[in-house]
Amino acid sequence: MPVTPPVVSAITAGVLIMAQMALLFMVVGVRRSVRQSLGDGDKPELIRANRRHGNFAENAAIFIVCLALVEMLGAGRIFVIGAAAVFVLGRLAHAIGLSQTTTVNGWRFAGVVATVVASLTVGVRLITLGLAHLQA
Repeated sequence: MPVTPPVVSAITAGVLIMAQMALLFMVVGVRRSVRQSLGDGDKPELIRANRRHGNFAENAAIFIVCLALVEMLGAGRIFVIGAAAVFVLGRLAHAIGLSQTTTVNGWRFAGVVATVVASLTVGVRLITLGLAHLQA
């Protein structure tokens, strides 16, 4: 079976890395404003900025690898675009939620749900495609 170039995954990776850099620059900005070079200094705004950046990185890296694999193994383009969109929107909602003073909120909840749904869906599809290729 031919390998499909991971075009949608490449575009999604570009969007995710741009978002990651935006979150990084936000951390730098908060660090400068609170004059905290290392650690978080128990400053709530720096803790939130660090978690927005860190949580994004923790989830985006594995997702984009799995999305690229599922795309290369032949998942339909609509599936790949849908999973990518849900994941990106979920990460955006989560970052908005972690930007709020009260971090238990609808944005953060929606972001977690979207991230989990997109990730589990891609994971299951990756397993089924992998097994199908084993039998081919």
